[in-house]
Amino acid sequence: MATYFADLLPVMAEQLSSGGEVRFRPRGTSMLPFLMEGRDEVVLVSPPERLKKGDIPFYRRDDGAFVLHRVVGLESGGLYSLCGDNQYYRERGVRPDQIIAVVKAVYRKGRYIPASSAAYRLRGALWPPAKRIISLPKRAYHKLERIFHK
Repeated sequence: MATYFADLLPVMAEQLSSGGEVRFRPRGTSMLPFLMEGRDEVVLVSPPERLKKGDIPFYRRDDGAFVLHRVVGLESGGLYSLCGDNQYYRERGVRPDQIIAVVKAVYRKGRYIPASSAAYRLRGALWPPAKRIISLPKRAYHKLERIFHK
């Protein structure tokens, strides 16, 4: 996967720098239940000067891996703490120069959900603290699905 994005990075950078968007289907399980492989697509745009808690940046780790995780903390020196919605380990010290793009919207089952929508922002604000309190049984997952997909 890293090679795939590495090959496409120049094209993505050109598209984003000209004010365009990049749309793709994320892979993996780190952002469950918010992003599901095979179901959802993300729309990426150039990142703002400073990300906020709840934003989902597309970034490149120092080891070359490309990742979509949520901002869960702002650190001193302009660094970020990021974590997948389905993970408990925070990745600390993510630098702004590692951020390639940020999620502008999600297509879920063909339905466009902008990052500016109340449901999107509420889910981004509530899910990280909630996962520390509760486990992720299937029952809770399906309940969230019903709440946010009406």
